[in-house]
Amino acid sequence: MKPTFLCLLALLTLPVSSEPEKLSALDVQLLLDKIKELREGSQKRIGARYTTAHSAFRAAIQSDAAAHALFLNCTEKVQFEDKQKSGSDFRDWKRRHKERTDTPAFRRALRHQLNWLLLTLQTASEPKGRDQIWSKALDHIDTILKDAKDLEGSQNLLRQNVLDTVFAEAYSVDNIDITDWPTSPLQLDAVYEGLVLPSLRQVKTLGQLEQAWERRILHEGTMIEIWNKPRKGLGRPEHSAPMEKFLEVRRPQLQWQKELDLFQVGDQKGASLRMLKHLETYPSHRDIGTWIVEFQAAVKGQIALPPPAGESEAPEEGAGFGEEPGNAP
Repeated sequence: MKPTFLCLLALLTLPVSSEPEKLSALDVQLLLDKIKELREGSQKRIGARYTTAHSAFRAAIQSDAAAHALFLNCTEKVQFEDKQKSGSDFRDWKRRHKERTDTPAFRRALRHQLNWLLLTLQTASEPKGRDQIWSKALDHIDTILKDAKDLEGSQNLLRQNVLDTVFAEAYSVDNIDITDWPTSPLQLDAVYEGLVLPSLRQVKTLGQLEQAWERRILHEGTMIEIWNKPRKGLGRPEHSAPMEKFLEVRRPQLQWQKELDLFQVGDQKGASLRMLKHLETYPSHRDIGTWIVEFQAAVKGQIALPPPAGESEAPEEGAGFGEEPGNAP
């Protein structure tokens, strides 16, 4: 034992008097030293755990086969070994998984899931770099949508919280301290509203803000179009029902939000002209009344403008998918 701990132990194990006592200055110092020691030891253990997980996940995203192999290993540990189930139970599950859910799309989805988990770990370990990490997040989403056809049928894995996956649980990173972070790549609202757009709402990044909005609209539309194909045949509509709704309702909503955002940041003349055109283009949209009220408020200067560059508040520092054997087909 270290001397500090021995002294602390001696002080705290003295016979208890009948009267309550306050901590002395020496007691306080010894306790603070011990707390510091415990914190440093915990940080070292957490750092080692992150390093081990990072290495395993980085190796697994190199191929679909490697991602699937890690998935099997993690499932065996979390769902069978840790629950003290037999090896024959795992082999039975593995056989059913191979017959029913082990598809090329499933394996590719696992790979993308691991990629987002890696980005989540990076963000948790480098909270001060969150303002710079949004571009990596968007690149990850771009890559997913480029693979969209190959992911069809298994895309819902990418809507799951990556910290709830067997990967995170097997490597003990499922309880990391991270807030205001989209824990799945297809949480597009959370990605853009919580991560991307806030860091760009400054006059000096006005162009990037506009591009980010266009990228958001493209991402949402692409995701709906590719994974909601209309049925083929004569007389069938050109678009699926979800895509029709996006084109008629959701896309105009996003376009309006984009122009209002640009107006608030500083592009008042350009945005107001585009907003006026938008009102003329969608006179029967269900949100037309709200848009007119917001437009009037913007023109009259009744909406809050962001603080000048350099005075904006700093971002708050931060802080799966395994088939459940019991529910396996």
